[in-house]
Amino acid sequence: MSSHLQTLLLGTMRVDRSRTLLAGAIRTAVLLVITVSLAIYVGNPTAGIPLSIGILFVAFAEAGEEVGRRWRTMLWTNLWLMGATLAAVLVSDFAIAVVIGAAVVAFAGGIAGAAGPRAAVGGVLTLVVFIVFAGAPGLPVAALDNALLMGLGGLIITVATVLPRIIREPGIIRVAVSPVPPLWPLIRQHLAGRDIFLRHGVRLSIAIAFATIISETVDYPHDYWLPMTVAWVTKPDVNGTVTRVALRIIGTLIGLGISAVLLLSLGVSGYAAAFVVAVAGGIAVAFVWANYAIGVAGITVLVVVMFSFGGDSVPEDLTLRLVATLLAGVIAIAASYIWRADVPQPPRQ
Repeated sequence: MSSHLQTLLLGTMRVDRSRTLLAGAIRTAVLLVITVSLAIYVGNPTAGIPLSIGILFVAFAEAGEEVGRRWRTMLWTNLWLMGATLAAVLVSDFAIAVVIGAAVVAFAGGIAGAAGPRAAVGGVLTLVVFIVFAGAPGLPVAALDNALLMGLGGLIITVATVLPRIIREPGIIRVAVSPVPPLWPLIRQHLAGRDIFLRHGVRLSIAIAFATIISETVDYPHDYWLPMTVAWVTKPDVNGTVTRVALRIIGTLIGLGISAVLLLSLGVSGYAAAFVVAVAGGIAVAFVWANYAIGVAGITVLVVVMFSFGGDSVPEDLTLRLVATLLAGVIAIAASYIWRADVPQPPRQ
């Protein structure tokens, strides 16, 4: 145990420089500060929430992708995020529908990994978006508004990422339109009891349903944080989940500490807060694959500062997010022992 803990702590401090995405981080930060500042300028700072999530998540989806295929990956991810946003807000007033919807999206997101790493990332991002917006009840018109703002944010980062390269090298777009294997046949061949992706989808669905039931039953601000964290940390194997949970907790603690200093001690607000959101988003994109704990710290600061625009009680907010993160870790680790893929199973008859 002590050796594993030592390895984990050393891993927390280690940064894989080959996977640090500085160009994408700078691009994301610039777009975030512009869009969030515009939302503040027009007197609707909360509109910056779906805009910034769209920018950040689509940036995550394309991170490290082959240049010629980026626009397709980004556009498909954006469409899934918009659909998840629309569906989530439409069902957000109905607790049973939220639980069922979250479980279904979780299963689909878990098994999506069978189609490849990019599909796995897109599945997690879609699940997180559904959970976040299902935790914010609103009218149908708000659902459409949020979906369109999400799509606008994703489209902005897509154009800013792809267009300059296409202008310099028009022929590179032909790489992206090469034939792609149909999605369903790729997934269908994994629909067997011994398959790691099927088991992951089932475990993730159970964990998300349980966390969503708690969040819908217990009345506390930002109840989406519990199932959302479960979505982020649950991996197809036990060791991967335990490591992810530990890094998530460390990153969350760092992010909450920074948020407390910025919002409580320094009183950051308005355009200064927009700048903080931009820097935090840039850090998240730069390090999410190179050092997960640092990436989580950036995401945490971005989320806490963005929701402070709505007048949240910051001290209460910080405490609740920490408690929810710890509980989510327990749920994810417990669920990882259900139908374990690393336990030998008897041959199928």
